[in-house]
Amino acid sequence: MQLSENLSKVLTEIIEPLAHISGLELVEIRLRKESGDTILDVSIDKEGGVSIDDCATLSKKISLALDVEDPIPFSYHLEVGSPGIFRRLKSEKEIEKHVNERVKAVFHEPVSGHKKCVGTLTRFQEHRVYIRMDNEELVADLQQIKTIQLFPDI
Repeated sequence: MQLSENLSKVLTEIIEPLAHISGLELVEIRLRKESGDTILDVSIDKEGGVSIDDCATLSKKISLALDVEDPIPFSYHLEVGSPGIFRRLKSEKEIEKHVNERVKAVFHEPVSGHKKCVGTLTRFQEHRVYIRMDNEELVADLQQIKTIQLFPDI
């Protein structure tokens, strides 16, 4: 289940200022099905990580705002949480923010013989991603990347 472009825009306009006021960054809003229920899943982040209290406080604010605005025409459950340590990087801003961190990239077509790679994101410049893998630096245009996510060495 996906949010329509219009509903996504409306929800972002409601939720983003609430997150910002709370010192949080809105990462993603999505709908998903779980055990027959519709979940409105709101991912947030902040420098140093998100606490349970951050999630609970913002969840209450979002619930109140959505009760007043009532933009969702169907039944749902709200969940507010962190995007996790393996979070997908969905924008150029997020990619730039995570330079010098370990990432996993999956490509639409092989890049320099690789369908996917894991390494250190060394830079992001002119819509190109540079990933250091052992003795090799792979360079890919952003359009060549199917997904890119943080991939910490645990």
